[in-house]
Amino acid sequence: MDFLKTIGELTRRRVEALRINVKAPSMVKAIEDRNSEGYLALIAEYKRASPSGVIRLDLDPWTYFNFVSQYATGLSVLVEPIYFLGSPEFVKIALTYGKPILYKDFVISKEQIDEASRLGVSSVLLIKRLLGDALWDLVDYAVGLGLEPLIEVDNEEDALDVVGTNPNVMLGVNSRDLGDLSVSLDRAVSIIRAVRGRVDVIIAESGVRNSSDALRLAREGANAVLVGTALMRDMELARELSGLTIK
Repeated sequence: MDFLKTIGELTRRRVEALRINVKAPSMVKAIEDRNSEGYLALIAEYKRASPSGVIRLDLDPWTYFNFVSQYATGLSVLVEPIYFLGSPEFVKIALTYGKPILYKDFVISKEQIDEASRLGVSSVLLIKRLLGDALWDLVDYAVGLGLEPLIEVDNEEDALDVVGTNPNVMLGVNSRDLGDLSVSLDRAVSIIRAVRGRVDVIIAESGVRNSSDALRLAREGANAVLVGTALMRDMELARELSGLTIK
């Protein structure tokens, strides 16, 4: 391999992506359309690392998005740079594939939402446990900029509070406890059961290792699954996940 030639080509493609000025389509509509066809929606996440360590650094975003965009309803892009090795540049690359895009960071400020809006994404992640009472101000701010907030919860109490306040949202149900980072699909199922039928869109996040996990969540009421680590390790899984039906 000629390293300089390889890095030069990747840099050229990265610069081209930075010039893109488009708005990603609606994540909500894409999920609803996929569900109306009888299928579970797949949101494929580009995730190079996590607090548990490096997942994969040799998989460039073009190769990843080229493959998974054939099967995914939407794309999720991590921008947090320390624990997840993310970058807003990856968002610009994702925009070239014409899919709805979730800007995924630990959002605590309007400045981050401003960045998401400038980039042209569909949605922004807002974590109830992180934001507490500040959540709804940021929800309103994001909606005012034309973004679709994905409100994430990791426990039943927060889930019920969110749907009781505004059921017309996308609710992200994280199977990972955001305090100790333990993962439990049983916990996610319990949360979904508590709110299904009371909220427009439920997206199951974290812990999906295979199609059996995704199918279990779909049958409990999830409209979509967001999958990062498993797809980074095996992109072929996207093909399987895209064909799962909602019963």
